[in-house]
Amino acid sequence: MHVVYINLFKALIRLWQGEYKGLDSGTGNYVIPHAMWRRIGIETRCAVKTIPAAFVRSIPNINTDFNSFTAEDNAFWLTWLAPYLLAGRLPEPYYSHLLKLIKIIKICTSFGMTKGELHDLGTDLYNWRLDYEE
Repeated sequence: MHVVYINLFKALIRLWQGEYKGLDSGTGNYVIPHAMWRRIGIETRCAVKTIPAAFVRSIPNINTDFNSFTAEDNAFWLTWLAPYLLAGRLPEPYYSHLLKLIKIIKICTSFGMTKGELHDLGTDLYNWRLDYEE
């Protein structure tokens, strides 16, 4: 849980905010402007208000209160909100790469896994990591 929902999630958010370990975007175009992050934060809060409490508790504003996010907040935001909140905001190919990660996460956290899914999971993880390192 901590590898993905704490370490990787926080690294990705910081990377997309242009605040990852003092690195700039280099030749990539993956930094989401601060004005968009403000809007994403507001949309996060609004979206959670319409989701039943059995599925998610109140999530902090990802723009202003990111350090208050718990592993549970990270998991829900990354898995269920990010595909919608980052659509059209996180440029390609980074958005597609995010969707591949979400697919992997959903398979890993499902209640069951077929042998085919297990086989594909190893390949998907390997390919995702290679793409991430590029």
